Amino acid sequence: MIGISRKTLGAIAVAAATLTGALGTVATSAVAEAAPVTAPMRTNTPGTAELRAKLAVLFNAGAPRAARAAELESGAAGLPAFDRAAALIAIAPASWRWDVTGPVSVNGDVLSAKLSTSTPGYEPWTFDMSWRQVDGSWKLTQESVCTIGNFVGAGC
Repeated sequence: MIGISRKTLGAIAVAAATLTGALGTVATSAVAEAAPVTAPMRTNTPGTAELRAKLAVLFNAGAPRAARAAELESGAAGLPAFDRAAALIAIAPASWRWDVTGPVSVNGDVLSAKLSTSTPGYEPWTFDMSWRQVDGSWKLTQESVCTIGNFVGAGC
């Protein structure tokens, strides 16, 4: 036989016998495939630039709601706080700024950083923000949604 080992022929014979059944009829069950063994999915710790991008999606009222909700631990339930924040950002003076600053720290499945807002002539406001790793993605925690919601008058 050209290019087929005895081991391969044996595997084909076993598979054929399994599929044809005891009396030569075709079996109705599917052949199962073993799933590959993998480690649980873990993502790298994002830096301030990635966290800033995640918040920018949330603050963008023009972004698809599904994309915005996907950034939140609470999903769409947390969007009203960001709808209000986005409306206020749209009318804020051009000199108003926000940024995510470090240090970024991780404790288990929770990541922490700071959200800073500033306007020239005023002291900056700084808020503790946290993200939880859910199914391999860092999502803003409900506690942080409440922090932002309370700041913009939307509540939690």
